[in-house]
Amino acid sequence: MRSSSLILAEAALRLGSIRLAARETRAPPSTVSLALARLEQELAVALARRNTDGLALTLEGRRALPGLAGLAAGLRALQGCPGAAVPERPLTLETLFRVVEALRQGSIRTAARQIGIGQPQLSRQLALVESVLGQRLAERGDAGLVATAAGQAFEAQVAALETGWQALRDPGQAVAPAPQRRPISIGTVIPATPEGELARMLGGLIRRLTLRHGLSFTLVSTLAEDLLSGLDSGRFDCIFLDARLRDRYYSQIELRRSPVALCGLPAGLVRAGAMIEPVVLRKLLATHPLVLQSRRSGLRQRAEAFLDAHLGPDWRGAARVLDIDALPIIVNVLAQGGYVSVLPEHVARTTFAGRHVLLPDAHDQRLMLTWRHSGRSRRIAEMIAAELAEGQRD
Repeated sequence: MRSSSLILAEAALRLGSIRLAARETRAPPSTVSLALARLEQELAVALARRNTDGLALTLEGRRALPGLAGLAAGLRALQGCPGAAVPERPLTLETLFRVVEALRQGSIRTAARQIGIGQPQLSRQLALVESVLGQRLAERGDAGLVATAAGQAFEAQVAALETGWQALRDPGQAVAPAPQRRPISIGTVIPATPEGELARMLGGLIRRLTLRHGLSFTLVSTLAEDLLSGLDSGRFDCIFLDARLRDRYYSQIELRRSPVALCGLPAGLVRAGAMIEPVVLRKLLATHPLVLQSRRSGLRQRAEAFLDAHLGPDWRGAARVLDIDALPIIVNVLAQGGYVSVLPEHVARTTFAGRHVLLPDAHDQRLMLTWRHSGRSRRIAEMIAAELAEGQRD
């Protein structure tokens, strides 16, 4: 977060108006509005509702305002901004915290290694902070860094900002011991079977998070709609979703792709390895109901994309589509005969051998690790992605 964004967001919440905050800080209203939106994304909560009268603070907004006011005042004091002014050369909190870590360690090399960045990058950030503040914060020598008097004062100021920022991002963390902190909450689409790839991957992830990290967390399997609403409300820190989202409020990492198949076909309808002819598929859909998950699910999207490409968009007028979200129920319905669906290839291979046909690679199912833009969710997602990658290497 940039210091200017925090200062502008605090003014907007304190005054209850984007326009009044812009007037006080002499910043464009669009800049103030963007600053507030960035802070809400970082904290993953709505701080205010926009209405015709200005801003109406939410409960989270009222809770956060005192701490935010302290941060804004501390940042103004650090950068020597009079009154309600915004720094001309705003610094990010990340840069300030990294420079303080270098002063604490007395070594750019050690601090860079602990932070996980390159030594030249940290050196540039130290030089930038000194340039912006107009003060020399440390003397460089063979023994490393030695904080000057200005550096010691800077370290104390930034330490207070660190405490305030941590309390703002995770209110319970500043007062609760580690075992009582809010557990990680993960959501996932419902695995098709206990033996499937997704179930095995989640089982391995649970073991690694508990045995290696000793983490407290919850894992909930539910529908795509519930996963997304849970992500938006803060119920989930991140989710495993089988669909790509084209929404700037979410970040996603593709974990894997898996083939899918059209299942439930009458025995002998197609040759092994051959694609079903469009005319045959049209006749089949006229007599066999098509069972699909909800529209937000990845399997539904893959199925409709295949049918659009194979039959043209008019197939919907001829097919009878049944919506059933639970994959185990879909598998059970198809097993009785008379229905068709698109299912993961491992289900097709084990349950519908000889009664399925693989769809082209372009329609593979994608498993996406998904989270909203916030510091906490990003860190959790990065940890999960790293553990999954290491698990695959093992």
